Amino acid sequence: MHMCKRTALFVVSSILLTASIVTATYTNYRRYKDIDRTKIPEKVEASKAFQKWITNAKNKKLELSADDFAMVEENEIYNTKWMSVYNIDEPGVSETFQANIAAHKDIKGVVFSPSDKQYIDYRAIPKDGYAPNEIHYYGLREDKLVDARLLNCADSLNCYFDRAYFLDNDVFVISEFSRNLAKESEAIPTCNLNSACTYTVKLHVIDLNRNSRLVYESKPFDINLFELIPKL
Repeated sequence: MHMCKRTALFVVSSILLTASIVTATYTNYRRYKDIDRTKIPEKVEASKAFQKWITNAKNKKLELSADDFAMVEENEIYNTKWMSVYNIDEPGVSETFQANIAAHKDIKGVVFSPSDKQYIDYRAIPKDGYAPNEIHYYGLREDKLVDARLLNCADSLNCYFDRAYFLDNDVFVISEFSRNLAKESEAIPTCNLNSACTYTVKLHVIDLNRNSRLVYESKPFDINLFELIPKL
């Protein structure tokens, strides 16, 4: 009799435990589904760097808010054509890494990760073999040194990368001003950089761990980018 009772209690306990796991899993799934991925991630919007950037934009008469952005693209970031990977234990690699890290300290347009082992160079000049319209990522990921072009944009779109910042050692954000033209446009009308053109801002949210780049685009606006750049 006692054995039957213990067996019955075990069965009931197992059922209750299974039910609780299923409920928790379903709740987490619903929470995931309830996250509106078309909006800027809360982690980005709540960051000091984004709040500083959006405040600066408003002070420059750009009427932008987080709600003005919507997700337009999702891409992978790693492309063997545009990146080189080295084992940090290979001869000379560690010395090269240390030298490059030191050489890029305290340079405007170069930002470092919290670990100080990675940086993004978004300067609009030729840099370390990369063009002015390309983003250069350089850093140590575990025991691998990665040297990559993570992002570029078309000169015909008057593109300009104005800011980059790390949220942590894996995630960073890059903001890009570029003309509001569809990628599939065959004939791109000329609009001089020193003229009023229609632009949008794209926020590239890059997650190195997830090999993911989410692109959020603002509503369009008219500006003279040549006049705005020195104020950004």
